[in-house]
Amino acid sequence: MAVMSVDRRAGYWDREKETMSEVARRRYQDAWVRALVRHAWDKAPGVRRRMEAAGLGPGAIRGVEDLARLPVMKKHNLPDLQKADPPFGGFCTVPMDKIRRIFVSPGPILEPLGPEFGGFHAETGMYAGGFRRGDIVLNTYAYHLTPAAHLIDEALALIGCTVVPTGVGNTDTQVLMARTLGATGYVGTPSFLMTILKRAAEMGGGRLPIQVAQVGAEPFPESMRRTFQEEYGIIARQGFGTADLGMIAYECGEARGMHLVEDVVLQVCDPQSGEPLADGQLGEMVATVRHETYPMIRFGTGDLTVVDGSPCPCGRTSARMLGWRGRADEVTKVRGMFIHPRQVDETVARAGITASRAQAVVTRAGHEDELTLRVELPAGADTAAATAALAGATRDVMKLRVRVEVVPAGAIPEGAKKVDDQRKWD
Repeated sequence: MAVMSVDRRAGYWDREKETMSEVARRRYQDAWVRALVRHAWDKAPGVRRRMEAAGLGPGAIRGVEDLARLPVMKKHNLPDLQKADPPFGGFCTVPMDKIRRIFVSPGPILEPLGPEFGGFHAETGMYAGGFRRGDIVLNTYAYHLTPAAHLIDEALALIGCTVVPTGVGNTDTQVLMARTLGATGYVGTPSFLMTILKRAAEMGGGRLPIQVAQVGAEPFPESMRRTFQEEYGIIARQGFGTADLGMIAYECGEARGMHLVEDVVLQVCDPQSGEPLADGQLGEMVATVRHETYPMIRFGTGDLTVVDGSPCPCGRTSARMLGWRGRADEVTKVRGMFIHPRQVDETVARAGITASRAQAVVTRAGHEDELTLRVELPAGADTAAATAALAGATRDVMKLRVRVEVVPAGAIPEGAKKVDDQRKWD
């Protein structure tokens, strides 16, 4: 099968947007922010309630600078807001028959996707990362309830790629499809790409034809990027997005941080006060996204980052997000899925057992995340039955495989974090 030969570093998906001047970008963003807020005031009662509680009227936010007048809406508050005003907390602006898809995040949190989006901004980042018309791409994100696979699927179609919706797992099948179809692209977590490449080597038959990869949903160490490039000939770039916001930032060929999408206003804010911080300071990502169906305005993701406004050699003029720097709370991401502290107790309750204390511990072995559920059981408890019940309950609640470890009484300190993230990143 012929090797696809194409320049994966040159060009832009939308040159006019990606290279606009600072003045032009501010004018563009001021205009859509002003229109979005007015639209949300008229059509989304949840947004109107937020603004009225802050003493703001529909004309109070005239552009990007005025956004800071509205208090940050924290993601962890969404489940309660949606319970109080089902199904979307009053943040959806269209009737149900106008919604294209509804995704579900842990909480649960329901996220509607409206008719105005194809790739939900992901096509810009996919192209900047090296995907081109004619690529055959393994999309290994989960297609079940979560948005990443579906949105990237549509973004790749806009570029002109052929998508193989392989989904999560089934490593041998991933290798077989890559070889049989001559797959030139990969989308998914970086750790799973490494798993596929190592399994391919074990199965024999030479190096896989994959040339380009877009990775996300977990940290991406530079050592792993170098391994992909030097040992496997794969250009690997990362993007950052959430189920509520879509893709908000992406790496270009230079890989010196993730460019912010022009239809997103990202403010790095003090996690306690919500006040915007200067470039170069670590803070919480607070985003406003141009999504008329589900306007997330000053939405606090709980993720930490730093923004750099210096020029990039690629020619794109937007500021860059310098990676994911952890969480502002105990919530963390494991194999692409968020784990909430309250899910630990929910898992124990679902298993129908009595445990004096329980804790989820996240570690990393090589390139793989490992999740261990540690529990203290009462004397005389059936350890084997409890372990099996907890393993099944974790799959139901957290959507992840877990190793259950029964520990002696007192092994989990009083006041210990429900989710203890012990991973180290280079």
